[in-house]
Amino acid sequence: MPLLAWCATGAHAQVTPSDVQDLVGARAPGGESELASRGYVNVGGRKGDDRAWTFWWNDRRGVCLSVTTREGRYESIVATPAADCRQEGRPVSDSPRSENRNDSRNDSDRLVLVCYGDGQRPTTEYHSGYEWDNNSRRYVPKDRTEWTTQHYDTSVTLEIDGDRGRIRPAKNMLPPLHDAADDGWYSLRHVAVTPDEIRGEFTFNGFNRPKLKVDRRNRHISLEGMTHFTGTCDRADAARRF
Repeated sequence: MPLLAWCATGAHAQVTPSDVQDLVGARAPGGESELASRGYVNVGGRKGDDRAWTFWWNDRRGVCLSVTTREGRYESIVATPAADCRQEGRPVSDSPRSENRNDSRNDSDRLVLVCYGDGQRPTTEYHSGYEWDNNSRRYVPKDRTEWTTQHYDTSVTLEIDGDRGRIRPAKNMLPPLHDAADDGWYSLRHVAVTPDEIRGEFTFNGFNRPKLKVDRRNRHISLEGMTHFTGTCDRADAARRF
């Protein structure tokens, strides 16, 4: 049986800004001081069962960071939509609007949720190495690209306005091949809202169409498709439970 030797390197898109890459793995207290010295301001966050998320805004660079802390260290630092840091020139609690929207609609129909969690997405890896060639009876160079999955900690922003909605995944959720989005927002289809749950679906590409479900009783969100995500949601305005 021919032998195959490979050396693999990831071809994932960069999601950790270059000015903070050295802080991944740093102890949280020292990391906070470093982020502040580099122009970032802590604008809030939340705690989970075994980790905490904080958001840091750099006004000069226009960058929002999502920092995941676990066991006292920075587990990950990723760029995330400015809305997570309550930027973009409008409150994050603003809901999607259209020219045909009936302004007399009750505000209780509108929800803006920020959901934190983890999951996996399809991505690619580039492999370079040598493969045995039976014809030449020697090892020859050979490259290949393979589909694989990438795990991540991240957040999504979800906006529901009656029977319409949209979702804004963080950049590290995007698969290598994805349709163009409206400033990062993907429209939801087949939106169904009941007192107990919210359902819908959206399209990353022709093969990746995650289905969305939010359990309003326990605030749990799940995306099921080629891209997977599970997490917990809170109202962006923190005004009341949803």
